[in-house]
Amino acid sequence: MESGPAEAEMSSDAPLGLRRCTLERDFGNARLDLEVRYKNASPRPLSMQPPDVRLLNAAGKEVPPFILPVERPPSIEAQTTGDIRLRFWLEKADLAGTLTLEIRGQRLEVKNSTPMDLEKLENAKPRVWTSADWKL
Repeated sequence: MESGPAEAEMSSDAPLGLRRCTLERDFGNARLDLEVRYKNASPRPLSMQPPDVRLLNAAGKEVPPFILPVERPPSIEAQTTGDIRLRFWLEKADLAGTLTLEIRGQRLEVKNSTPMDLEKLENAKPRVWTSADWKL
């Protein structure tokens, strides 16, 4: 298996790692783009959509994916590791606590418990974080 420079940043035994979070306010909601690295140890390809892939807010509620009709959900081939982008549509309440990405039982905190006020984000101006510690 080939490894690129990005793979060196993530522990080789970690099946799921966070690369980048991009949050863009859209008036009363926000779109969250997560760039993650996932190791698909399964003998079959994984389409990155529910129920195998879910984003959960602090209350355990599933955050809906943001999928444009012209886009196909990303997938990772069997027995490979790849970088993918997942998109979600957040409500203001989703930003009040943690956000946890779950892929086939593997969990990754993508936003810590520090509340984020959507009103403090400028509309249509993306903010980027490379960890779960989101600060404005």
